[in-house]
Amino acid sequence: MAFGIIIFLGFPNTVISILDHFFTYYGLGEKYACLTADNCVGQNKNNAVLHYLLYHVLAGLHDNIELSFMIVGHTKFAPDGNEGLIQKRYRRSNIGTIEDLVQTINTSSDNGHNICQRTDNNDSQPLIYRDWSSWLLNFFKKLPDITSYRNEKMVKNKPGIVFIKKTINGEESEVCLQKHEIPFGKNKIFRHTEKMAPKGLSLERQWYLYEQIVRHVFLET
Repeated sequence: MAFGIIIFLGFPNTVISILDHFFTYYGLGEKYACLTADNCVGQNKNNAVLHYLLYHVLAGLHDNIELSFMIVGHTKFAPDGNEGLIQKRYRRSNIGTIEDLVQTINTSSDNGHNICQRTDNNDSQPLIYRDWSSWLLNFFKKLPDITSYRNEKMVKNKPGIVFIKKTINGEESEVCLQKHEIPFGKNKIFRHTEKMAPKGLSLERQWYLYEQIVRHVFLET
């Protein structure tokens, strides 16, 4: 199964929240997941994402997960083409509201490949934003020199261990990142980290939008 997720905010909590939403609502019950990402440290190649994948295996949600990073200099793949379709439609659209933006994204692909995921209650399955990074650090240690590795793998019969390689055909080593006994797993009841609500715009930013931006926004009357 292949899929692409286009993420417009480059923070680990955003990436993990979107990935968790995808597994929850769009997963097909698969037990093996093979993920490919670019080398962006702020989004993908960081300890928070690695910890989340370890959690997913330990919780029994997947048996095996493999995460591979593209060769430096080769950072374009299928999801970028779909994002290009959004940009093309965006440049030819009049957007004044969230609903306009949603329609622009959803109609950007003739085959329906692009689906806008909202984070508000106007969506029947709103994305839940959580502070995954801080929560996962309670259970897992950081992988030293994480940016030097191109392949990371987690398997259910080696709980808390990540198999790492610096090149796809290179020597594989293993590191235990689990700190102590964990409260999640099969037949265990646990609580997710708390939801995070957007802080909203500061008064200064609201005035800026009102004085400088609103005049450029087309609104039907």
